Amino acid sequence: MPEVSLALEHRPATAKETFRGRIDSIDGLRAVAVAAVMAFHYGTGLDGGFLGVDLFFVISGFVITRLLLTERARTPRPSLGSFWFRRVKRLLPAVLLVVGAVQAWMLLQDPPGLRPTVNAQTLAALTYTSNWYAVLGHVDYWDVAQEQAPLNHLWSLAVEEQFYLLWPLLLIGLTTWGTGRIRHPHRLLLAAAALCYLLAHLLYLPGAQERAYLGTDTRAGALLLGAVIAFRPGLFSRFSWPAVAVLGWLWCTADIDSAAFYAWQLPLAGITAVTLIDTAAHGERFRKTLSFRPLLWLGHRSYGLYLWHWPVWVCLGVSHPEWSQATKVSVAICVSVLLSAAGYRLIERPVRTSSWRPRVLLPVLAVCCVMLALVTATPVAGPVDAHHNGPIVTGPNAP
Repeated sequence: MPEVSLALEHRPATAKETFRGRIDSIDGLRAVAVAAVMAFHYGTGLDGGFLGVDLFFVISGFVITRLLLTERARTPRPSLGSFWFRRVKRLLPAVLLVVGAVQAWMLLQDPPGLRPTVNAQTLAALTYTSNWYAVLGHVDYWDVAQEQAPLNHLWSLAVEEQFYLLWPLLLIGLTTWGTGRIRHPHRLLLAAAALCYLLAHLLYLPGAQERAYLGTDTRAGALLLGAVIAFRPGLFSRFSWPAVAVLGWLWCTADIDSAAFYAWQLPLAGITAVTLIDTAAHGERFRKTLSFRPLLWLGHRSYGLYLWHWPVWVCLGVSHPEWSQATKVSVAICVSVLLSAAGYRLIERPVRTSSWRPRVLLPVLAVCCVMLALVTATPVAGPVDAHHNGPIVTGPNAP
């Protein structure tokens, strides 16, 4: 496997971490990414902060491919079952906690108009199909008012999980049957990423951007770019300072519903993100800044913080509409950080580091999923039409 060996040998060693260990500076970038997303969702003026999701995508593509290449180098037949089980341990418990909390809020307070959408998004979240539900379901991502969809943000987790399901199979094929035939696998990945970005451009429709923005195929470009630097470390790191400037500009100005965004801004955001990650992971530039202890603390909890920040915001908006924007932002940040810290300490970390076997943990998680799915069967009124703020009427009495 010369390609895999090459990927391992070209990575410069550092004193603080090994190839298989965590890279502190990447955790620092996770903190930056979640802060950008929160700034966008909380309306604090960072118009392109939603591109923090693309930074998460690139990080995920890099980290997962790096783990798989290490496993592939260690054994010719890595256990995909073990890999997928580790992903389940890492990701699903926190999702169940957040979805369960949102459903508990629905049952206790029953905010008018929310439960139909929340129930549908709960089922999509439990099956990691939130992005395709938004694209193909009865309610598109932008057709329901944001304050009526506390699980809207889980579309990005669905994209990542679908990637985690398919990419290991493709990677093993690439490093097994492609050995000796594909001399530069990173170039193949770059071409595949370019194709994904082209597809997003071609599928974009003004005012109906759901398919281009939420599709797994249209957003996999960022994940594949992350895989590129796992195969070829240092490929982008020489352009780090221009990347910082360009990414900062995009985060301040990008418009999610503009033709320019899908034509060139989205791929440019992916390229600048992969440049920063390549530099942070394989060079010394930015390493000290991104390894700042508060950033690392936040980065370790960034997954939970991403999960909690939007439901908390929706809950505060519904429960306290009289609050000022500044008050709501301050409370939302504090509550989200506290909940993510508690979830990390009590759920995420204990489950991830536990020695529970699949035959023990998987049935427990399956029961939790079934219970949450059954809660969605509670009878409610018709779904809310965000454009008219009233129930959607179907059947013979429909207008």
